[in-house]
Amino acid sequence: MSKLAVFLVLVVMGGAFAQSDPLTFVIQGIGDVDTLDPAQAYDSQSGQIVENVYETLYSYKGESVTEFQPRLATDYQVSDNNLTYTFTLREGVTFHSGNAFSCKDVEYSVQRLLVTNPADSGGWILMEPLTGYYSDANTELGEEATDQQYADFFAAIDGGVECPDGPDGLSVQFKLDHADPAFFVKLLFYAASVVDSAWAVDNGMWDGTEGTWREWIGVDLREHYLQTNMSGTGAYQLVNWAPGDRVVLESFEAYWNGSPPIKNVQVQVVEDQAARILALQQGDADVVGVERAALGQVLNSPGIRVRDAATDPELGWTSTLVSAIFLNQNIVTENNPSVGSGKLDGKGIPANFFSDLNMRKCFNYSFDPRAYIDEVLQGQGVPLTMALPPAYLGYDPEVPTYSYDPTAAEKACRAAWDGQVWENGFTLTVAYNTGNTQRQAVADILKANLEFLNPKFKVQVRSVAWPDLLDQRERGLVPVLINAWIPDYADPDNYIHTFYQTDGYYASSSNFSDEQIDAWDLRARTSFDEVERVDLYSRIGNRAYELAPYILLPQGIPFLVERDNLQGTYINPMYSGSYLWKDLSKN
Repeated sequence: MSKLAVFLVLVVMGGAFAQSDPLTFVIQGIGDVDTLDPAQAYDSQSGQIVENVYETLYSYKGESVTEFQPRLATDYQVSDNNLTYTFTLREGVTFHSGNAFSCKDVEYSVQRLLVTNPADSGGWILMEPLTGYYSDANTELGEEATDQQYADFFAAIDGGVECPDGPDGLSVQFKLDHADPAFFVKLLFYAASVVDSAWAVDNGMWDGTEGTWREWIGVDLREHYLQTNMSGTGAYQLVNWAPGDRVVLESFEAYWNGSPPIKNVQVQVVEDQAARILALQQGDADVVGVERAALGQVLNSPGIRVRDAATDPELGWTSTLVSAIFLNQNIVTENNPSVGSGKLDGKGIPANFFSDLNMRKCFNYSFDPRAYIDEVLQGQGVPLTMALPPAYLGYDPEVPTYSYDPTAAEKACRAAWDGQVWENGFTLTVAYNTGNTQRQAVADILKANLEFLNPKFKVQVRSVAWPDLLDQRERGLVPVLINAWIPDYADPDNYIHTFYQTDGYYASSSNFSDEQIDAWDLRARTSFDEVERVDLYSRIGNRAYELAPYILLPQGIPFLVERDNLQGTYINPMYSGSYLWKDLSKN
């Protein structure tokens, strides 16, 4: 009762705001924001806020992922050797603090990203092409590094972005360590957002000098000022963030491209889907997160519009979401209830439980993708052969896939760990983010099939609040995680490297590594030859099928559920929130 009472208060408050003010946009979804710092953010909830408050040099044009439009830059040139990118910056832009925008802010923002480069951030995206490194300086250099090595490392950061016309000039230059065919689109990702440098320094952030940079290497930026404070150039500015409840924003009336039609925005955390649907029906929310299985509750409802690419192909929307069940091959077992005893004794699992290929195959054959499509996606799903959307360069539909096969699953389980798993059984936890009933259904399918296979197999399904789940994943505590990837930049490298290369975001957190895949990936991500890249990605897809590092989930078909007086929404899969709020208005 107490949870319901709290929710009703939230809806009434939100409803009063939304219905009484046609200039207010209210969106309800699951999962809280993790951070407001663009250099730390690496989840869709945080990204949705960041991409509307801060800006990059260019952005995507409407729904397109291949057309771009100027934002904080107005033009750019690329050198013949593809190593130097020079951008002309926009005049007359001011930050929310009132400070003027210039090259020094771009330089500071990118260098701050590379200096801090938190392990659980998207800093690597620009770190690699600009410096040749991947991780932060301490990780790359090691404990025995000399002062000279640190000086050389900072020189690489400092030389990667420069102001040829001085810090207050309107020209910025990026000098790459190596040619990167995806560099331009990497600059469109919100990690490259431009922060108000003077404001940041005045509030205790890195001062931008070599004298202090080592104090900021690899720090958790959640512990610093930009975690809860923002000063960007975007159409909206932060009013308040109440963790676990809502983020409130207002229009920036001095926005360089004109004041946006929507003046107030509330992003509310409502984990109960029925409550979100009720809020939408009553007009207390303009957009809510609804799973496909619940569409019947809103179709043909007065005041509600459903736009569904499954029934209206002319929308042209395709999903770029790649979801999977991640199997951690080196779990941290100390003080970790998710692994029980931490041993292969039927009461838990050891740290390296999933390092056995047969164990991973057992889990792959135990999941039923057809049941997921029929029951969860209501028949509107497409199986994936590899961790890459079918619309992307390099996707190979001929790569074999796993399907539900109890016989093959039993064979693999019996072979795993020399028969000990089948003989002793196991107990483990499958985790998903609280409120995501779709991922809960995935966990339930896997649990039912594994426990049917052998009564000694015990699977516990556990929901975890989104920020806590991110923290547990980062600390290596989650043995089996259901999660998804939304692209940072529109290039197949952002998927293949992320899922399959040793240092990739999901590969590293799952402790998956394969030297052959690493070699193919390195060639593909530095090649400008599309034919070569297609061949290499096909090889990686086939190799990944053999190694079964994850259980790939079928891909859903996009749709939007919104109030019918809301105008301007679209789906651009490169945005965390599908669209930018500045493009919205209400009748």
